[in-house]
Amino acid sequence: MVRSEEKTITFNFDVSAYRLLGRELITDRITALFELVKNAYDANARNVTVEFQDINPLTNNSKIIIKDDGVGMKFSDIQNKWMVIGTSSKRRERLSPAPFYRKVSGKKGVGRFAVDKLGDKLVLRTKKKGATELICLETDWSYYSRLEDNQLKLDFEEKKPFFTDVENRYWFEEGSEDQQGTILEISSVNEVWSKDDINRAYKELSKLVSPNSEVQPQYPFNIKIKAPYEGFEDRKVKLQLIDFATKKIDLSYNKLNNTQEILQHDKGGLKVINVPPRPCGLLKLHIYYFDQEAKTKYKKHFKTDIDGIKIYRDGIITTPFAEYVANQEKQKDILGLDKRRYSGFFERFGSRDLLGYVEISDEQNPNIVESTNRQGFVDNEAWEELRKLIIEQIVQLESYYKYVRKVDREVTKSNLGGANKDLKSLKKDIASIKKNASPQVKEKLRNIEVNLGKIQGSVNKSIKDYAKLEKESKQKENLFFSLVSLQTYAAMFSHMTKHTIGHILTSAEYFHKNYPNPELEHRFLKIAKNIYKEMLKLRKGVDFMLKYAKSDTDLEEINLRELVLNLFYDIYQDRFVEEGISTIVDIKEDLILNYNRKAIEDIFDNLISNSIKALKGMEDKVIKCSSITTSNDVTILFSDNGIGIKEEDKYRVFDIFFTKTAEEGGAGMGLYMVKTRVEAMQGEIEVAENELQPNGATFRIKLPFKK
Repeated sequence: MVRSEEKTITFNFDVSAYRLLGRELITDRITALFELVKNAYDANARNVTVEFQDINPLTNNSKIIIKDDGVGMKFSDIQNKWMVIGTSSKRRERLSPAPFYRKVSGKKGVGRFAVDKLGDKLVLRTKKKGATELICLETDWSYYSRLEDNQLKLDFEEKKPFFTDVENRYWFEEGSEDQQGTILEISSVNEVWSKDDINRAYKELSKLVSPNSEVQPQYPFNIKIKAPYEGFEDRKVKLQLIDFATKKIDLSYNKLNNTQEILQHDKGGLKVINVPPRPCGLLKLHIYYFDQEAKTKYKKHFKTDIDGIKIYRDGIITTPFAEYVANQEKQKDILGLDKRRYSGFFERFGSRDLLGYVEISDEQNPNIVESTNRQGFVDNEAWEELRKLIIEQIVQLESYYKYVRKVDREVTKSNLGGANKDLKSLKKDIASIKKNASPQVKEKLRNIEVNLGKIQGSVNKSIKDYAKLEKESKQKENLFFSLVSLQTYAAMFSHMTKHTIGHILTSAEYFHKNYPNPELEHRFLKIAKNIYKEMLKLRKGVDFMLKYAKSDTDLEEINLRELVLNLFYDIYQDRFVEEGISTIVDIKEDLILNYNRKAIEDIFDNLISNSIKALKGMEDKVIKCSSITTSNDVTILFSDNGIGIKEEDKYRVFDIFFTKTAEEGGAGMGLYMVKTRVEAMQGEIEVAENELQPNGATFRIKLPFKK
């Protein structure tokens, strides 16, 4: 085949690029302001002013002027950087000039298109220190819009001007020698800016620089807002420093040892431990928790609600974090903090309870990448691990405060009981005094006795109400745990009944076709026994299912060996056969646990279900359950030779919502529920050294018992 002479053709930009990279990419005004002010930060500015002129109502004189005292630009910068879309200059030059050496925040080269969201026309004036003239550049986005509209009327074959064909006018103006920086004068403003809009811009810009930034005190970045409203004539934007938090958590890392600090709740205390880094990289995390009283103080002082956790890269916010809306309740929940609060059975912290600052950097966290529209992050492993890491720290904080509230409840309960005893004692003392008192004193003492009786009645009612509330709360939590286990078991039960009924139908069909036949009598007897065995298995399954209709507080003496054997060789047997899993149960003694049957069965249900998921795709699958007894307790070792647990995950496998088997249906509830159930029995559970080497996991459970 003969080819013609090779030629070349180049990509080009349609005129609609201005719209795609401007108002349709950056879809709210607050984000647009962020982008332009961040440019001033990258330019080494100490001061930046955002001025609004005639912005309510809009007139021909309406303007938004953003002025900074940064390093400014020379003509070659205008030509080769500002006017080049997606310029790589900031990706190459990651530090601003001396003396600040700031890590520049803009890297994509599209932030300048934020202007189009604010107004149709821009005049840029810029000057480097020592230069004699200001360089002025005019861009009229409305011209691009008109050009785009005209192109829609042309035939497809007609030649159309591209984005890069449009010429932008520039000129020079006189300037003082000491003057430096850049001025963006935006006219033909798109929308009215009310006082509320300016106030929201103020509040959001106050979050631009991290309050924990190490460079801020030495090289400050000051923002001012000027607007024709009371209080905004010349107002400096102040960082929202945290003075009212109930508790503050600071986590850092050790670069030399390559370890990350994380939070861990342990027996009523919060401690910081060091673990290997995650795929998100090493980072710093500052979390502020606010109880109701602290939230009230914060809102009164700052005139705004607490609004969750922000992520900063090298001291500057990575993104406004959600398309800005006036109603905070409608903002995007990018970390998923509020989604976790769907359950009323647990005390979860949401974005109205926490303020947080996550400090990442280009150096330590290169794979966490902001999306181009500044509304989130590129969905990759690094971002997912960062999100999980943040959630896990919040879970530890929640666990701690759950323990604190439990202790407080016990103290309150004890104080109520003590008050009741004191009242009884006081009544006895009064009765003793009355014997020798005068008639007048007796009358007063009788009145006191009546009032004491009323108070005692109120205290007794409070004690009963408190006990009732406590019981209802426990029932709700147990119900939730049972529902989680029920979901797991329902699948097993459905599987078991399907196979069992199938076996019974096959046997019944044989009877139907061949009975009576004296020659097959021996075969009939064997089939009848099989039907009987299958019916027994089905009845056991039904009885097991019916346990969810029983009370979750009833205690009974439970034979641990019988319970485990029933689960392994009756309830889950068909599933084990189907999955090709071998089982070992090595519990030799008849150990008696005095507890609620449903709770103990929930523990083993979830461990078995977890192991089945962990064994997916493995060969020579094994699940083993064994026990070791002492005079006061039993230690149960539950093992499988599945995918195992990584060293860095051993401290968090019991956290709620943590899962490594999401693709097999894991929801991160099972082991959390197991740990809660075990601890409610005054027991302990931990990840032990795996006994089924070379891979797999072993859980060591210690429970009190009586023989």
